[in-house]
Amino acid sequence: MKTLSEKEIIKIIEKNLPKIIEKHPEVRRKIEEILEKKAATKDDIKAILFELRKQREELIKQREELMKQREETNKRFEEINKRFEEINKRFENLEKDINKRFEEINKRFEEINRRFEEINKRFEEINKRFENLERNTNRRFEEINKRFEKLEFHMFEGFKRMERTISAIGTRWGYGAEEAFRSGFEDVLSEIGYKVIKWRKMDEKGEFFLSRREGEIDIVIKNKEKIAIEVKSSLSMSEVEDFERCVRFYEKEEGEKITKKIIVAIYPRKGTVEYARKFKIKVIKGLEEGEEYFRSL
Repeated sequence: MKTLSEKEIIKIIEKNLPKIIEKHPEVRRKIEEILEKKAATKDDIKAILFELRKQREELIKQREELMKQREETNKRFEEINKRFEEINKRFENLEKDINKRFEEINKRFEEINRRFEEINKRFEEINKRFENLERNTNRRFEEINKRFEKLEFHMFEGFKRMERTISAIGTRWGYGAEEAFRSGFEDVLSEIGYKVIKWRKMDEKGEFFLSRREGEIDIVIKNKEKIAIEVKSSLSMSEVEDFERCVRFYEKEEGEKITKKIIVAIYPRKGTVEYARKFKIKVIKGLEEGEEYFRSL
């Protein structure tokens, strides 16, 4: 049990004695008898008054400190409220800014959709032109080649602006467009001094392919260096494997080693570039990049 100090006892008496005397008058008489037996001297009274005064001063001081702490707490709460108001304003402004940006993004997407619609219309027109070209006679081949060159230029520019959507566009063009790319790139290689040889041979035993079929590959020759090359509008992993089989078939049949293996692809599908590296095949993205590469050799 905790032992009370003298100050604590005095505080308890000061606080509870009046109530006790009021309820129990006999306690008052008992106190009077005690005081008669042990009457306090002036010095004792002075000491008691001094102690009471001191306690009062301490209480006043504690009250002032509590009031001061309360004021500081109120001040801090006011500051916190101000900060919350500022944060709320910032969130409101941020929300307005985000909504405004989303509106701008939506407008941009609408514009992009509109442009894609225009592009689709243009490609529908191009497909119609291809159909007309197929019906033309040998007498107009020279004119058709010129129109192909112009068309290729527009296609190359379109690929630069729409790399992310080239897969869907490439599907619409189909095999005819890919042949046009290959033909155009062969012309570029010829212009910069490379000789392009188309090599074809039948794998009679199905040794390199799953069954008997013809292997086909383009060989680029310059300064006695032989480079196997393939030009694709889009490139998949299976096409990488087919290219590697054709290279191995050529090396066995001709008894010659290919110096470099290059695939120029407008749109390599995800993972194909890394997959091609396993076979030491370099994949170049874009026809212009391919031209720059061969010019640098």
